[in-house]
Amino acid sequence: MRSHRAKAGLRAGHGRRATAAPPAVLRRAALAVALAAAAPALPAAAAERLAVLSSDVAEIVVALGKAGEVVARDRSSTMPELAGAADIGTSRAIAAEPVLRTRPTLALGTDIVQPPTVFGQLEKLGVHAVKLGGKADGSDFAEVVREVGRLIGAPDAADRLAADWTRRMTPAAPSNVRVLVTYEGKTMAGRDTPADTLIRAAGAVNAAAGIDGYKQVNPEALVGMAPDVILVAEHNRSVYGGLDRLKARADVAATPAGRSGKVFEMPVHQIFTVNLGSPAAVQALEEKFR
Repeated sequence: MRSHRAKAGLRAGHGRRATAAPPAVLRRAALAVALAAAAPALPAAAAERLAVLSSDVAEIVVALGKAGEVVARDRSSTMPELAGAADIGTSRAIAAEPVLRTRPTLALGTDIVQPPTVFGQLEKLGVHAVKLGGKADGSDFAEVVREVGRLIGAPDAADRLAADWTRRMTPAAPSNVRVLVTYEGKTMAGRDTPADTLIRAAGAVNAAAGIDGYKQVNPEALVGMAPDVILVAEHNRSVYGGLDRLKARADVAATPAGRSGKVFEMPVHQIFTVNLGSPAAVQALEEKFR
């Protein structure tokens, strides 16, 4: 005879008894558990073997934490994180053979890389090679950062890096200061060049904006540009004879920059390329005339 408590329990359960699951259901559940336990874990995405053909791309790869995947680098990519990567020569004269010897799966570079045909050569030889950036003045550098991130599996970090770079490159308050950037005292950086982008980001005026790209000018044309500041790539010191000799040239001395002594040397990567360090380069440029 059931107790009053047992009867109360039945009433609380609406009079239904707990029943075991049918054997077929139990067998299916057991089989599902067994299969899940036996299934191999999905492998992580395989790391790339990266060949960075230009230093601007190398800087991005390092900043995104992928230095460990770099097996080849151009000679100007001297970051400590890439010390173990093979030197494949200067980015201005990249050959396919040294790159291939490192067995890369992905090769990346910008238009710094010469000859441009090396990208197609690597593709034909089985290496995915991507030329990044499409604007000669480097104004699409933030997109280059994002594209590198997508290609090497770090899109979120690349988005953050690109956003920070863009914020820091916001143009300064405009001024009428005329800045002239020269490679060696004769070749000037006109519009649609990285130098033009950097000058404008500093809030200044490119004194050579009347020419397209890079062009050698005669002394009369240089004087006519009337630059307030002249910047020359310091690695060409042997060509222009040093800063004192450049300042003493009749055409340079006849400019506002020459008369005020505002003729300066700067590292070539600061004034002839747009890269991760460009916000600092722009600040250094502003300090020359602010």
